[in-house]
Amino acid sequence: MKELFFFDCDGVLVDSEVLSAATTSEILAEQGITLSVQDSIRIFTGKTIGDAARLVAERYDVTLPEDYAARHEAALLRRFTEELREIAGIRQVLEACTAPVCVTSNSTRSRLALTLQTTGLLRYFGRNVFSAEDVAAPKPAPDLFRHAAAAFGVDPARCITIDDSVSGIAGARAAGARAIGFCGGSHITDGTPAQLLAAGAEICLHSMAELQDYLHSAAPNR
Repeated sequence: MKELFFFDCDGVLVDSEVLSAATTSEILAEQGITLSVQDSIRIFTGKTIGDAARLVAERYDVTLPEDYAARHEAALLRRFTEELREIAGIRQVLEACTAPVCVTSNSTRSRLALTLQTTGLLRYFGRNVFSAEDVAAPKPAPDLFRHAAAAFGVDPARCITIDDSVSGIAGARAAGARAIGFCGGSHITDGTPAQLLAAGAEICLHSMAELQDYLHSAAPNR
């Protein structure tokens, strides 16, 4: 029987990946790097801002300013304040969950706080919000999922993860948790489900209605 649900934030709780990608493209343009929003989504979804910055430096053979991450975060938080929206149906899913829920995200604590407060979703999680900043290694390492499970005194094998990224699915599976790919965000492409399944997702669902049905029918019986 399931004992705990891990919810990713960006792309699962909130429809934020396109906003993040647009911000990345704009900040990189200031450095003379042209990258479309779609390419930004493809390359950076599921990565921490630090990992993304290192990837940019390696991919384009550039030295980014020391304040790149801070400037990116500040610009993104401003955009979130004005444009961020929750994924349709997420409240119904959270209210119907029959086991505790928590957030497991590669985002910073400050971004998670703003995201959950702005959308009003914090009420469903309280203090049960876990950031990549809480562990030594972010997703796709299993650390974040093991850390969250330990906080509840639960074996990761009794947990179900809902994530939209390859890194999140891979990290959950490495921790021993089950993983569901969520493909209901505006950033999802035709190839996303196959990528998530290849990373270890047991199924890919395209709406919160599908997720709610799955969590309360097929999922508990496994």
